[in-house]
Amino acid sequence: MSRIIELITDAGTGQLSHTKLWTHIAYCAATLAFLRATLFSDTPPDSEIWLIYLGIVGAHNVSSKILSLKYGASK
Repeated sequence: MSRIIELITDAGTGQLSHTKLWTHIAYCAATLAFLRATLFSDTPPDSEIWLIYLGIVGAHNVSSKILSLKYGASK
C-alpha cells in the first residue's frame, strides 16, 4: 500500500502532491480514451493516434526527469 501512496505524495515531505495526483488522473483518462478508441472501434486506429498518445506520455516523463535533474528535486 505504501507504494501506491508514493504515487501521489511528495518524496521530501510525505504530503499529498496535487501535481502528482492530477498527472495520474490525466494519464488514466488518456489511457482509457486511447483503449476505448483502440479496442472498441470497428477499424484499427491510425498510427497518428499511437504517436500522439505515446508522445504525450513519453514527453511528460522525459521533461519531468530533466527538470528534476536540473533543479535537484527527487521524484
